[in-house]
Amino acid sequence: MAKYELLKFTTNTRFYNKAGSIERSLDDIGYHFVNTGSVIVYINSLPLYPSGVLDTMYAGYKDESLYNIKFDTASGTNTELLVLTYQQK
Repeated sequence: MAKYELLKFTTNTRFYNKAGSIERSLDDIGYHFVNTGSVIVYINSLPLYPSGVLDTMYAGYKDESLYNIKFDTASGTNTELLVLTYQQK
């Protein structure tokens, strides 16, 4: 029977409603983005539609990407992106 090493982590939740970079720390191992607004949000030029989800948390990997966001305000004004950050303990 294979044994798996469990990774201990905590989560942190932030909401963004303006263009700019996503906060990060050296302990971050992955992200879960949810477009909770009503306009398209671009994450490093990748469109994330309302209610869309982008997950970068994968077992055995550490996401060291820098993420920048921008909102398509031409299609509305409800700009909101939820970012759940996973941080290694």
